[in-house]
Amino acid sequence: MFFALAYAYRRFTLAAVTVAVTGVLPLAGARTAPSRHRRPKAPAWIAAAQALLNQPDQQRGHWGVYVYSLDQKRVLFNYHGESLFTPASNTKLFTTAAALALIGPDYRFHTSVVSAAAPDAEGIVHGDLVLIGRGDPNLSGRPLPYRYPVSDDPKVLAQQPDLPIEELADQIQQRGVKIVEGGVVGDDSYYSFERFPEGWAQDDLLWGYGAAVSGLCVDDNSILLHVTPGVHAGDPADVQLTPWTGIYHLTNKIDTAPPGTERRLYFDRDPDSNNLVLEGSIPTGDKGDWEALGVQRPALFAARLLKQALERRGIAVYGPATARHAPLPPPPLPPLPLLLPAKAGAVAMDADAASPQVQLADHVSVPLLEDLQLIDKISQNLHAELALRLLGKLKAGQGSLAAGREVRRQFLAQVGLGAHDFYLRDGSGLSRENLVQPSAIVKLLAFMDGQPTSAAWHSLLPIAGVDGSLEDRFKNTPAAGRIQAKTGFVEHVFALSGYATALSGEHLAFSIMVNDDDMPASQVKTVMDEIATSLVTGRATVTVSRK
Repeated sequence: MFFALAYAYRRFTLAAVTVAVTGVLPLAGARTAPSRHRRPKAPAWIAAAQALLNQPDQQRGHWGVYVYSLDQKRVLFNYHGESLFTPASNTKLFTTAAALALIGPDYRFHTSVVSAAAPDAEGIVHGDLVLIGRGDPNLSGRPLPYRYPVSDDPKVLAQQPDLPIEELADQIQQRGVKIVEGGVVGDDSYYSFERFPEGWAQDDLLWGYGAAVSGLCVDDNSILLHVTPGVHAGDPADVQLTPWTGIYHLTNKIDTAPPGTERRLYFDRDPDSNNLVLEGSIPTGDKGDWEALGVQRPALFAARLLKQALERRGIAVYGPATARHAPLPPPPLPPLPLLLPAKAGAVAMDADAASPQVQLADHVSVPLLEDLQLIDKISQNLHAELALRLLGKLKAGQGSLAAGREVRRQFLAQVGLGAHDFYLRDGSGLSRENLVQPSAIVKLLAFMDGQPTSAAWHSLLPIAGVDGSLEDRFKNTPAAGRIQAKTGFVEHVFALSGYATALSGEHLAFSIMVNDDDMPASQVKTVMDEIATSLVTGRATVTVSRK
């Protein structure tokens, strides 16, 4: 059974360690040596880590470090490890672990286009076409499986941004459809209509990393903005949006500046507004700027894309593009049993199957594992939110934020986390309301390392100096290739949690979290990376420059 090891980790109540004195404590419930034996010698890196954390720059902020030996089953280092921290994107570890464990790596999504009846002999659909989303995060031109660096490169994504929509349109054309008397309905009712979780900052919602959540997502619910200079100074800058569906009212006030001047670009959109204002300047000769901007009405966005794709194929669509949403389920949430992982290729169909439907097109996703890799490798917020709602839909019968959180909470209770070890409001970590103990993250890491899906789990994490959000960190250091860890960052919040393989061969799980720190980001990361590298080498390895 998947939870065969859960009981052992329930007792993973990792006691506080006075690192300056002992440096090492056994895991609660673990076998201890007889009293006549000498306690194992503390690793040499402990004194260096403690010295770093005692420096004035670190003392101004709130630091937590927790290190556990997977081989010795011992806590090696605990510095504020049971304190609560804002985890930023380390939240994704909890979401992706639950999804991998409870849904399984082979699950696939289906996105369909249906009508009330098949097209008649003349190719006429009498009524609407309904584009039904079931939570597929990868209705886009992103190449999968994940490979650095193309999986989140806007220049690559802009080449075929809505490729699955084009494929659906091809299938509809192949069914002989020539006229749609109705319109195109974007149906995202597979999940509740909850676009933004609690605690997301207003200024995040402009950008692609804060895109609205929906059961029907195309192109990460974002539009790619490309700004390039005009030919001469004083000319208006050139602005292109991909794909362009008329969803924004665009005001371009960006000018072309003389060569050698600084690029200054400002973007503004009021929350839930379609008015996008671009201001500033970009110098001649500049290679241009790519930005991903969030879409506020994803189901409508998807319906417009499909309608345009059909019209490009000569299919007349007489009605407008519209959206259909599902209301929030009434509280309270019923008790939710944790079920076995979903079978490979399984798809939970629409809750409302009373009305007859004829399927005209269908898109089958890549396996869920490939999306979980994307979530943790590049820290994709929207996909993490969709994974949380998928947990609620498949395991509780409700595609709501509350249901997803409850399923995840029950999973974490099985892992051994207590009610006061974490407080998570979203799936991605963009919420400023999230709280978690570093020790809780390490408990999760230790648990997942011992599961049959351990290899799949490890494949999700960025590799130091190699790929994902760690591609540019730990390069040309002993830690390169020996650390697999999830990063996290929002303003004044930093996190790095994962696994380290020491030069000695010992396997460690660790969490380093920083809150309320006013140091430059580069300096915070340098201290974090020195501590992480010392886990590999067993000694202090980096000289931290002070500013």
